[in-house]
Amino acid sequence: MEAGYYDKESLKIAVATGFASIPGCTHIQMDRISQERILAQIDQENFNSLKYLREEYFEFKKLNAGRTPSFLLDYLRYDGAPDPIKFIHREKTYLNFVAKTEKNEALKKLLLDDAFERALKELSGKLPLKRLHEFVVVRYLLDHNEITLETAKHELLRLVREADEDSILHAFEVLNQNYYDTGQKKSHKKLFHLQDQCLTKTTLFSNLLKQEEYRKYIEDVVLYGIFRYEKEFGNEYYGMPHLKLYEQYSMVDAALLSNYRKSHSAFRGSGLLTNGDDYFLYIDLHKEEDIDERLNYQDKFLDERYFQWQTPNSTAPESERGRNIIFNSIRGIHLHLFIRKYKEIDGKTEPYIYIGQGSTVEYEGAKPITVKIKLENEIPASLYTEFTTKV
Repeated sequence: MEAGYYDKESLKIAVATGFASIPGCTHIQMDRISQERILAQIDQENFNSLKYLREEYFEFKKLNAGRTPSFLLDYLRYDGAPDPIKFIHREKTYLNFVAKTEKNEALKKLLLDDAFERALKELSGKLPLKRLHEFVVVRYLLDHNEITLETAKHELLRLVREADEDSILHAFEVLNQNYYDTGQKKSHKKLFHLQDQCLTKTTLFSNLLKQEEYRKYIEDVVLYGIFRYEKEFGNEYYGMPHLKLYEQYSMVDAALLSNYRKSHSAFRGSGLLTNGDDYFLYIDLHKEEDIDERLNYQDKFLDERYFQWQTPNSTAPESERGRNIIFNSIRGIHLHLFIRKYKEIDGKTEPYIYIGQGSTVEYEGAKPITVKIKLENEIPASLYTEFTTKV
């Protein structure tokens, strides 16, 4: 079973529903005893372990004619290639993962340059791209000293249908590390400088790009981010906030994609975060067994079109926030729902799935308020099964 190509939850659901499509095997139907044995085996495995990641890497290397896939762009050349982002999550940069996995001394020596390694980490940490803006700007600056808002808009419109100037300015501010907290500013190298709505390269970044060996790896990260985004999302404009239906997001992604202009690290830890008229609801369907009863919210799908959600337990119906949630349609409040089944799998924090906006149609109780939300988009059957099947 080439488990590295599949996430644990999807495998378990395939087995639990009586069928399994396993690489190298035919589509088979299983009896209950076989199901239980396979489920037990899957539970015991950690698909995020270094062992599985390396197995997956070497399988891809075979597909790559036995050549070391030194660049992220190698993964875009083959259908069915693994997602190299998991390698980045493991070692902070793809180059670091390759250097350690291949025991490549030349690559390890490259990474001894602290400025180069930290610049790679700064850019790699933005993958996969949630919007194109930042990397379109960076790509332009690979060959130019500065970029204005007007030029950035022109570059962006070569790839997408629309581009609003406030999001471009926000991208400039993000690259300038405006919204990093103190700890992030200390640990990240500054690659860009913003002044009078014009973004320039720092001396550090300019010097790195002058060295051909460094530049090719920096350029690889930037081009991979852009090409992968184009491949997945085309030239569609997703508006504001820049969210895509059924895509995966972390809490902090909503800060970026709604042009939040305070520290982005503040977007965490709470099931309800707001930016103006946009309310972001982050919901864990499966609660931990030892969870505090006050936090054991009764959140669940009622069917493919309706969802039951409980507000934070400090929310009263007569409060401004409570009224905004209860009467969201009348008050022009946008409720954005992000769902995940489990908080963590195999020691790795799971992302949320964005299921779109919804409107409150019923409510009862106080602190917390229980609301029934009608979803703008009916959940696809496969995703509904994934969220609601117990395995």
